[in-house]
Amino acid sequence: MISYKIKTIVISNGERLPMLLESETNMPDYWITLYTINQLRSRGLAVKTIEQTLQHLKLLMFFLKNNYSEEINLEERFKNAKLLSLSEIETLCDVCKLHFEDLTEESLFTKTQTNIKLNSLENFRATNKSKNIRTVNPKSTGHRIRAIRDYLVWLGNTYLSNVEDFGLKTLSLNDTIKTVTSALEARIPKNYNNDPVSGKRGLSEEELKTLFSVIDKDSESNPWKSSFTKTRNELVIFWLYEVGLRRGELLNIKMSDLNFQEEKVYILRRPDDSDDPRTNQPVVKTLARKLPISKNLLDLTYSYLFGIRERLPESVYHPYLFVADKSGLPMSLSALNKIFSDLKKADSNLPKNFSPHILRHSWNDNFSKTMDDKKTPEEQEKQIRSYLMGWVPTSNTASTYTRRHVEEEANKALLEMSKNSIITKRE
Repeated sequence: MISYKIKTIVISNGERLPMLLESETNMPDYWITLYTINQLRSRGLAVKTIEQTLQHLKLLMFFLKNNYSEEINLEERFKNAKLLSLSEIETLCDVCKLHFEDLTEESLFTKTQTNIKLNSLENFRATNKSKNIRTVNPKSTGHRIRAIRDYLVWLGNTYLSNVEDFGLKTLSLNDTIKTVTSALEARIPKNYNNDPVSGKRGLSEEELKTLFSVIDKDSESNPWKSSFTKTRNELVIFWLYEVGLRRGELLNIKMSDLNFQEEKVYILRRPDDSDDPRTNQPVVKTLARKLPISKNLLDLTYSYLFGIRERLPESVYHPYLFVADKSGLPMSLSALNKIFSDLKKADSNLPKNFSPHILRHSWNDNFSKTMDDKKTPEEQEKQIRSYLMGWVPTSNTASTYTRRHVEEEANKALLEMSKNSIITKRE
């Protein structure tokens, strides 16, 4: 079975370029690499966005290479004014519903020496009853199909632009591309959302108590051993909870971004920073901004910087605030994620979806309560929230959190009213 992987390379100027490679040969796919450079990178898309698109196209390549005993060669099909049949489109869209790691040579694509058996998703499940066959949510399926659609349209049009003899086959291929596009679009699932108001929420009061109890350096439940790791990880949690930063924003902070006199921190965009040694560079997705920091948080940060960070060997060679234990190199995104997985293992009372972003939701919950106490007008609240979160002023994201808080207050009011209901009095 031919498989693919994604590798990000760092160019001399610091630019990160994700590439789709064949796993065994480590060779990049020519057409997808050309598509990445000409269509994705040229649009100024973020590295993570390009990487996500390649994850979607990896499914397409898996389908093309493993669907038949002889792989589907799109260039050969273009020459015959063909692309994908309807049955192939059906199977491809079935593939888009599955977790990639669940796809194996013996599963969806059954091969024998005498014939090819093209199974549907239902048959795939039936022949894998002993396995836990998982499907992604409709939104993710839609993203995959759209990415594949866009690539196939680009590939087909690229082939057409290089054809010198515009005959019937050329016209037929043009119609075929349109037909395949329509067929794929028709199979994009609707993203039903039964709870558009509430969305994700931050931690409850009990969960917050649990969290702060576990990360206490003297707690028996603290999952870390060394004094440095305990101090750094506690500080990471405090920063995420008090300032409401994203992962990339936190790990992007340099010591020069801290102003201890003004008690402020600068959140700056540094895409493709040549000084950052991390291949998977943490980046700021939101707008640059200057944020106030509490004196307590700054005091803890100062103690960390000049008490334990400077002792690590590699920490003196770079300016990043948070560093890896033992080496002192800039802390990676995977190391940050591990903090949260360690905490979930340490205490089962923390939610299963506990992650850095949940603390950003917790910050927004706290912000809503603060604005409510101050009786801040809704429009002004949106503007303040948008600035602090780094959203553009016209973003509707702030309205999501405002509606969520209104819903919570409405529920409280309804419960309060129920205490004086006729039913309650009868009891």
